[in-house]
Amino acid sequence: MVEHNARLGRRTVLTGLGAGMASLAGCSTIASDSSENEIRIGTIHPPMELDPIVATDVGSLQTIARVFDGLYTYDDGTDVVPQIATGTPSVADDGRRITVELDAAARFQNGEPVTASDVQYSFEAPQKEDTPSQWLVSPIETVDTVDEQTVRFQLEQPYPAFEHALTYPIIPKDVRETDREGFASDPIGAGPYRVRSFSEEKKADLTRWENYWGEPAPALDRVTFAYVESPITQLMGLVTGQSDVIEPISPRFRRDITDITDAMIAERPGFRSFYFGFNCNEGPTVERAVREGIVRCIDLEKLVEQFVEPVGSRQYSLLPRDVADEWNLPVEKWAAAVPPKDINEAKARFEEAPVSVGKLTILTSKHPVWKELAYALAAGLREAGQSVLVNPVSWKKYLELSVTGSAKNYAVFVGEIAGNGDPDSFLYPVFHENTQGGTNGIFYNEEDVMSQLLEARQTTDRDRRRARYEAAITRLHEEQVYVPVCSFKNSFAHKSNLKNFRVHPIAGLNPRVTRPDGAISVEGR
Repeated sequence: MVEHNARLGRRTVLTGLGAGMASLAGCSTIASDSSENEIRIGTIHPPMELDPIVATDVGSLQTIARVFDGLYTYDDGTDVVPQIATGTPSVADDGRRITVELDAAARFQNGEPVTASDVQYSFEAPQKEDTPSQWLVSPIETVDTVDEQTVRFQLEQPYPAFEHALTYPIIPKDVRETDREGFASDPIGAGPYRVRSFSEEKKADLTRWENYWGEPAPALDRVTFAYVESPITQLMGLVTGQSDVIEPISPRFRRDITDITDAMIAERPGFRSFYFGFNCNEGPTVERAVREGIVRCIDLEKLVEQFVEPVGSRQYSLLPRDVADEWNLPVEKWAAAVPPKDINEAKARFEEAPVSVGKLTILTSKHPVWKELAYALAAGLREAGQSVLVNPVSWKKYLELSVTGSAKNYAVFVGEIAGNGDPDSFLYPVFHENTQGGTNGIFYNEEDVMSQLLEARQTTDRDRRRARYEAAITRLHEEQVYVPVCSFKNSFAHKSNLKNFRVHPIAGLNPRVTRPDGAISVEGR
């Protein structure tokens, strides 16, 4: 097993950077600064899938947001504004019936008009195909086409987060149904950029759609999302000109990046949460005593200080601190209830467990911070006398394995949820039994918690929702079903010649190459 290295210091970083640059100096693939009207984004989140019906990972969604438009999109915050829709939806039947008019000018990239039938298909397909994204549209009972330019949604119950569902990408029914497999890598949307080429888990290359029907028009000719696994390679790409933008900024380099590059930093608190999830379906972590032992093997405050700050911060529930505070949830009470690291107490919990713990597998992607978290937990478990295997796998493999509930795949996994600011977008996909095997790899089934989460998405009374979220989160913490770790800023470093560069709190929208009030451009182009 390769020994896991501790966090690099400033001198090590700079030395490694210099050596790396020297080794790359003669490489023909490195682009020098140019006046070309394009950007290359070196990202740690690779695009995996370009079909919005299926995709849920941040890397895929960032590409999808350039290719597809929704009925609505977001302003600079979490309020929705019309995109394919002509205006505000009309609401009736106590919030259960929503009618949306479509812009007659809206077109897909094959020249065909966007119709109500395409909207109907886009919202029905996730449920019919039982895809991971179905949780967002599951409150919809029916979608009806009133006419070619009008669609009507009927909800089973009032859904307070339905405005977020209305941002779902709209897909040309006939094109996708003709070749679903091909659509996943060469899709057609109604957005400002077309797919030029796509390589799963490596790169998505987009080109401006000259006949884009909407506003504002895209300013860049070409946008490329390229996967870069190592933060040091990512930084070197920015220095050498191979990348115009990198994201996210590594915690290791945040304090150094402006000293060793001429890049500008753009960051904003985001709706992203990292956590340890326990397999409550199979294996030793089904037992609460085992989960309690694992929790006592790690000092999360120290871990976040060492591996996450200053681009992220400690949090005490699945909700980012800003979201929890906005909902007046008892964060301090939850923080006070976190057990400290105590190896002797951990050993006692393991001994109390009615099962043999055996070897514990910690599943993680190859995301650098995720691996740091996994290895830190493994070190504590070994200190408590447990046998541990850390299994960093490719993003594709991670997305497959982390929702199986199989003990052979994981006892613990490092997880991430990127929400939209509403508590439902964090809690329901991670914990509710209806999402098991799709976005939920925890498989916890306590009936009271399931009821609380479901009831919270079926009432528009904010106080009732808050009470149900508080009850559900408190119970999840009592049962030690998961361990909240931190939230991350959405952080970018970009060349100074990029203008109108904005960061949005919703991770999948970034970087906002186009947005309702402008577009990223290259100075002088």
